[in-house]
Amino acid sequence: MSLEAVLKTVGSHFLSLSERMFVYGPQGKLVLRNLEEHWFSHCVTMPHYNVFPCDTIADTLQQLRSNSMDMLPFALVTLGTSKSVWNESLLLVDKIPSHRIAKINVFVDASDSKSLLYKKQRERKVWWRKLAQHPSRFVFAEAKKMRNLDVTEIEAQFPFGNIIVETITHYPGIRKLYPQIENNKDNVMDVHMIEHIASMDWGCLALFCDSHMLDKSIRAYIHPKLCPYKITFHIEKQKNETDSDIEDLNRFVLYLNNMLRTRGISTILTNTEQIVNTEQMCLIPYVVSVDKTSLKNGVVHVKNRSTTLSEAVHITDLVKYISLRSS
Repeated sequence: MSLEAVLKTVGSHFLSLSERMFVYGPQGKLVLRNLEEHWFSHCVTMPHYNVFPCDTIADTLQQLRSNSMDMLPFALVTLGTSKSVWNESLLLVDKIPSHRIAKINVFVDASDSKSLLYKKQRERKVWWRKLAQHPSRFVFAEAKKMRNLDVTEIEAQFPFGNIIVETITHYPGIRKLYPQIENNKDNVMDVHMIEHIASMDWGCLALFCDSHMLDKSIRAYIHPKLCPYKITFHIEKQKNETDSDIEDLNRFVLYLNNMLRTRGISTILTNTEQIVNTEQMCLIPYVVSVDKTSLKNGVVHVKNRSTTLSEAVHITDLVKYISLRSS
C-alpha cells in the first residue's frame, strides 16, 4: 500500500498532503494539539531537572548564567517550525518545505553525558511505542554521523517506507554556545549537550498510518490520549417513551456532557442516528449510553470502542473512570 493510499483511508478530516504540505482537518488539528500537549507534559513538566522555554539558545544561556540558574543538568525547550528536510525518500516528486517540531536541548556534565544519551534514546523510543497500535513498528534506524556528530533516529516502519519521527544528537563540545566570560575559570569543555527533536507533523502522519494499517479491518484506532474526543453519548430509547421522557434524557446527557468538559475531558454531541458514523470518523474511544433507568439510579453504561465491552458506571465515578483509561 502506498503512502497516498493510506492517506486516502485516513481521510482529509484528519490529515492530507496538499501540494506536499501538511493539511489538517478538524479532527486532525485536535490530534496534533493532543500530541504536542502529551510531549510537553513528558519532556518539559516531568523531568527531574529544570527545563526553560527558549527562542535563542545563546541568549537564554547568557540570561541563565547571569541569574545563576544554569546548575547542571538543565534543559531548554523550543516549539516552532523547522525547514530542515525529513523523510525525503518518501516523497518522490517534491519535498515538504517545513514541519512543526518540538526540541529539547539538555546541558549535562561530560561525565554523565553518555548515560543520559542512552537513557534518552530508550525513553524516547518507548514514548512513541506507547502511543502506537503496533509498538514494534517504532525502532532505531542505523546510527550515522552528521557533521562529525553521532545521530540516532527513531523511525516508524511501513510497507511504503520508513518515517523518521525523532532525532537524538550528542554534542560533545559546545564552546560556541557556552562562551567563556572574562575571569571565568569554568571549563566549558566539561559541558555536553543532548538534543532530541521530535517532528509533530511527521509523528502525526506515522501514528495515523499505524492506526489504519494494523490489520485488514476498516476500523481504525488511536491511543485515547490522542483522540480528538474521548466520549460521545447514546440515548437508548425504549417503548412507550413520551416526549417528556426524551426531553429528560436529553437534559441528562447535557448535564453529563458539561460535567465532563468542566473536568477537562473532551466530548462531542451528535444525533442518535449518526452515532456510529461519528464514532468511526472521530475515532472516539468511549460511548456513554443512558436510558430511563439512568435517571433513577444514576448508572450509565460505558462502551469501549476497541474491545466492544460495556461497563456500568455511576455518574459520580464517570470522570475518574474515563481519566484513568485515557492516560
